[in-house]
Amino acid sequence: MSAAPPVQDAATALLQRALAEFEVPLTRYAFSILSDLERARDAVQDTFIKLHSQQPVAVEAKLKSWLFTVCRNRCLDILKKERRMIAVDDEQINALPEGGDDPARALRKAEDRAQVAEHLRELVERIEELPPRQREVMRLKFQSDLSYREIGEILGITTSNVGFTIHSAVKRLRQLMTAPAEGA
Repeated sequence: MSAAPPVQDAATALLQRALAEFEVPLTRYAFSILSDLERARDAVQDTFIKLHSQQPVAVEAKLKSWLFTVCRNRCLDILKKERRMIAVDDEQINALPEGGDDPARALRKAEDRAQVAEHLRELVERIEELPPRQREVMRLKFQSDLSYREIGEILGITTSNVGFTIHSAVKRLRQLMTAPAEGA
């Protein structure tokens, strides 16, 4: 005697789909704001709890931007409550285990990864030197892979403004990356 599969309501089905597709990107985004993995996971969990309480037809068409907006607002609430901002440190999220390889090739890969990691570390430090709006837009675009339209919806600005902000941020980052280091 086999049991019939459980009947899912639309809210639960939407939640399961959203979890599968957006849990990791939302956690990365929340981490970029909070710089603490546990607090980031809490913010993402709160986001999904809020999603489950929504009417699926109201959020399904704009699910990605809705999730990032709610997650962003939750992170900002957490920061406001703590009354402090924390610098971004992405290394914990991006650390991935390596597969087996021959020793010489593995050494070259490790050296290449170390060089790339150093450049990324410098880029992240430089991003922190950008004005707050530019920092936020860069995180949403390049860490969370959102479209200009989605970023505009999240931040309440036009897509043209998003494009201008990204252009300005990239121009400033180029200047910062090519400028001689202070004290050198």
